[in-house]
Amino acid sequence: MKKWYKLDAFAKTYSSIISEGRSTCFRLSAVLKENVEKTVLIKAADNLLEKYDFFNVELKKGVFWNYLQQKNKKFSVSREMTYPCTYVKKETPLRILYYKKKISIEIAHFLTDGMGAVDFLRDLLREYLILKYNLPVEKDEAKKPEYENLYEKYMKKVSKEVTIKKAFHFPYKVLEKGYYYVTTGEMSLDEIRATAKEYGTSTGKFLLSVYFKVILDTFNASKESIVIGVPVDLRKIFDNETTRNFFINITPSIDPTLGDYTLEEIIKYVNTYFEIKINKKEFYKSIYKAMKPSRNKLIGVVPYFVKRLFLPFIFDYYGERGYTSGFSNLGDFKIDDEMVKYIEKIEFIPPPSKRCKAKIGMIGYNGKVYLTFGNLSSNNELEKNYFRYLRKLGIKSKIISNY
Repeated sequence: MKKWYKLDAFAKTYSSIISEGRSTCFRLSAVLKENVEKTVLIKAADNLLEKYDFFNVELKKGVFWNYLQQKNKKFSVSREMTYPCTYVKKETPLRILYYKKKISIEIAHFLTDGMGAVDFLRDLLREYLILKYNLPVEKDEAKKPEYENLYEKYMKKVSKEVTIKKAFHFPYKVLEKGYYYVTTGEMSLDEIRATAKEYGTSTGKFLLSVYFKVILDTFNASKESIVIGVPVDLRKIFDNETTRNFFINITPSIDPTLGDYTLEEIIKYVNTYFEIKINKKEFYKSIYKAMKPSRNKLIGVVPYFVKRLFLPFIFDYYGERGYTSGFSNLGDFKIDDEMVKYIEKIEFIPPPSKRCKAKIGMIGYNGKVYLTFGNLSSNNELEKNYFRYLRKLGIKSKIISNY
């Protein structure tokens, strides 16, 4: 009998809102020094089937909620043919792609979050490089990943978190179905770190603050709050592991009607906001808010085909309607020292969003920071303004785009 899994609180919603402009699919890529060998990549993927059996599933429609069921097939490995993150099939929520020197994984958010995907990509690269170059590296005998639903474990009935209901949204026209523009800036970690230190903050909070500054300067006539959703990995907060989703979005916001903001003012606000928000007690409120709808008995007994009709509207009204954009920072990508020389760079593309239109995904690797805009419009003024602003601060960027 095939094993099946209930969806977590976020997965229940993500699996029900999939559309051409909201695939909920994100991408992690590694660009190697040599062209990818398909047969070796397939073998590497096969070697991960037992360890990552939870990822080798398909989305099934239940009477009241979707669920995940294990497949008899192996992981999907294919040549990249389309724009990134533009679609996800329920039969293959995890796809392994290759093109020239690049290995990518595209993964639906109802399966896992960024940190869960990082673990899988790291193991996939290890297997591939060991096989291809016959590296004398010990096989990773780490225990099998945990798939516990930690939202359920840490759910407490507390006061519900209060967030902004309606935020400013970029006045851009959404592209036709199947298009997603991506712009990546490659920067020196040392340059960013040094500048961030001058401003009294960390690299991630510095780059987030610059994003606030650029949005405020670009749309200085806005009358609505600029709200940026920032996913926080809860594994470290609660000292627990899972390969399922376990994150919460915090929502720093700035009201442009209060007047112009200097970068220093924004950084001071962001530093204070993070200090207040990132603690267990605050996240208990966020978890309770996220789980409350799915635990509602009345909603629970509504057939899924009915839920499917109104969940996208609920997600838009209570979720994306309250965000201007997103800023996801996956931190520094680590791999065995013996393998660093075979990998040119790592990239992270955030999932597309019809309402937010533009988002940022950030990841570090081997002394570099790769900051990627995912944009569902043909207007790239945000990207231009962002990297120009960094250049004024002395931070140079090497830009690659599919515009």
